[in-house]
Amino acid sequence: MHKRIWIVAAAALVLVLLPLAARLAKQERFPRATTPLHEAARQGQLATAQRLLDESADVNAVDEAGKTALHWAAENGHGGTVAVLLERGADPDLVDDVGNTALQYALQNGHGQTASRLRPVGVEVPAGGADTHALSPSLKYGDQAAFERAIGQPACVLTSEHVRFFAPASKQAQAETVFPYLVKAYDELYRIVGVHTEYVIVVYNFPKGHGDAFGGTSNCVLWYDDANLDLEKQEEWTRWGIPHVSGYIEEIAHNFVAATKAQFGWEMVGWSIGAKVSDLVASNPIHTQHVADTRRAQAETFQRYRDLGDVFPPDVPANLVDRIHAHLLWQCEQQYGPSFWPDFFREVRSQSTRLRDAVHLGGGNAIRDERYRITIECFDRLAGLDFKGMLQENGISLTTDIKSLAPTEAGWDRKLQ
Repeated sequence: MHKRIWIVAAAALVLVLLPLAARLAKQERFPRATTPLHEAARQGQLATAQRLLDESADVNAVDEAGKTALHWAAENGHGGTVAVLLERGADPDLVDDVGNTALQYALQNGHGQTASRLRPVGVEVPAGGADTHALSPSLKYGDQAAFERAIGQPACVLTSEHVRFFAPASKQAQAETVFPYLVKAYDELYRIVGVHTEYVIVVYNFPKGHGDAFGGTSNCVLWYDDANLDLEKQEEWTRWGIPHVSGYIEEIAHNFVAATKAQFGWEMVGWSIGAKVSDLVASNPIHTQHVADTRRAQAETFQRYRDLGDVFPPDVPANLVDRIHAHLLWQCEQQYGPSFWPDFFREVRSQSTRLRDAVHLGGGNAIRDERYRITIECFDRLAGLDFKGMLQENGISLTTDIKSLAPTEAGWDRKLQ
């Protein structure tokens, strides 16, 4: 009897392992080396991937870990790149050295939309995942023709999987210089935050004086005039050959933070990671000096705040109160080390359900305050940081977000409690 059971178990094991062995054997015919196509797929650089495939790149080549370009695109939620790779012959059944298919990576990382492109017929895939990236449904100018009507002149549109860049055609050459920096910045921000923005980032560069050029962001749309494209007037460009892109990058960073629903320090989480990414993709001495000067002003304001008994200085505009939070975050980053922001956002992702469920609390302040409390918990879980103790020591509320304290409205007591 026992012998029969062992025979049945062995047969079952063979049935499980044979398909895996076959797929591994099929995969071994490819050389093991990271290729430019792997890197393009990992970063979601759709145009680059298409060009490499047109130049006869091996779509099923494997890297040192046995991953194909399809594995990397699926793991990072680049749905458009996955679709192109599949169209060009990528094999979705190939497994890497740990036995995972591209579909398994998409599912493990919560990229439901990308997984739906990879699922076999009859296999259900969980819904969700902001990874195929649609344009915002409230987008004012959705295509080149609409933008041209808005500005009254010819326009150009530069497009990647996650960024769309509108500009007057007269400045297309400058736009083509700036655009790759924003594509790279998006990838670096995604690497830090771990989730995509809710929609494709759309950047409008209107002619100077246009009524829509208010210089900010809303719902994954950036509204600028085209001064950032006047490269010949930028010292960063004329002296160092780097376009001035830190403003764009900061606004993109705010949209990443908004996608996570994290709530702390007004806009300072976005500013902090935006400054970090600007230094990664567009480093130059002028930007470095600007960030240093900003941090110095934040530190000086913070010291005055402490000297006044945790009261924000009366001669500093109330809308700069987030300098206090910025200085504390910088102290945390220095104390914790280079993985501070990725580790923080990992904690935020672990609380994504609670952060999103805060919308059921009703009023705007109630939502903000609940998300504020959850975000503080995420900071506090980072090893070696007593974040709640730091806030208490510096007179900052553990329960009420700064905007709920109404710092820009008349009557604010200039305290953060």
